[in-house]
Parts: sequence; structure tokens; C-alpha cells
Amino acid sequence: MSCPLCLSRDEELFSQDKQRKYQLCRSCGLVFVPRTELVSLSAEKDRYESHENSETDDGYRKYLSTIADAIRKEIGPSDHGLDFGSGKTKLLAELLTPNLVESYDVYFHPNESLLQKKYDFIIMSEVIEHLRNPRETMESLRKIASKFFIKTKWYPEKEKFSEWFYKRDITHVQFFNETSFNALGFKSWKKIGGDLYLFTE
Repeated sequence: MSCPLCLSRDEELFSQDKQRKYQLCRSCGLVFVPRTELVSLSAEKDRYESHENSETDDGYRKYLSTIADAIRKEIGPSDHGLDFGSGKTKLLAELLTPNLVESYDVYFHPNESLLQKKYDFIIMSEVIEHLRNPRETMESLRKIASKFFIKTKWYPEKEKFSEWFYKRDITHVQFFNETSFNALGFKSWKKIGGDLYLFTE
């Protein structure tokens, strides 16, 4: 098999549980689930449907407000953005008002015309770990924006990975570290708060 990010075939078994295997790409550092072991699209959607994210939930609003506050410091007042993989709600876009931010989600807001526009920035909040084809998806998105806000957790060392909560989500199919962030190919990136990073071309 080949790495879904850098396409290298230099990989080894990193970890395994009752559900699936986790391979380590020795070239770019990505840890990924073999594409033959991914859940079906219907099971993936069911998992997303089970998320109890509501615009009226104070905890959810506070969580997204922290993300919006960090992003707002890095964009201009007239910048136009896309929340890619927004989930069921459009709350993050609303919290970034007065900036114009559109919301796209393959299951809940599948307006493909949004992917034909140009943007000043794209938000991918806990999205990149879900992408079935991360290399192709990122190549497509980088044609329509040059600034990305990516939120995801870096994976721990091998000894701790088996107990890591983040990999238990069956829709999380790859995991990043500093090396695999560099393999995304952006000119620069930096941490701007929590697990949120700013990538620029």
C-alpha cells in the first residue's frame, strides 16, 4: 500500500487494535489507516449524525468561539473564507461575522459550487484527519485559497498511541505530527492556539 499523503510505499505497522491497523509512513511521518479498512460512507455519515452539536449548546458555542477568536486575529475585516467540513451547523461561520464565511460539508451542506470560488482563507477544524484522499483534497483546495486554518491533534509516541482517545473515532483515518505537517507542502505554518495551526503558501 502507499501513503495517502506522500504516496511513498516505505511504511510499517505502527499499531493495531480490534477495529483496524495503523501504518506509519517512514517518508513523511503520517500514521494512517489502510484504505481497505475504512468504514463505509453510510457508517461515516451515521457517526457524524450522532454528534450532538447544536447552535444553542453553550459548551459548543464556547468551543467554536475560541477557534473563531484565534482566526480573527489572522485575517482582515473584508477577507472571504470557507469553512470546509463544517458539520451539521454553520455556527463557526456565524461567529466570524462580519467576515463573509461560507459553509461546506459533503454530508450536511453539499453545495459543490462553493468549491469553484476563490477564498482568502479556508478553515478545516477537525477535518483533515477524516479525509479519505488527503493528498487530492488538499491539492484541490489549495487552488482556491492560499491561507488555511487547520485544527487537529498530533499523535503521541508509539508507546502511548494504543491508548490515545483520538484514534478511537472510526472516522479518523490519518494522524499528523510535525514531519507530516511539513509534507503538506505549504511555505510556512505556525501554531496559533490549542491544536489550531495557520498554513500559508
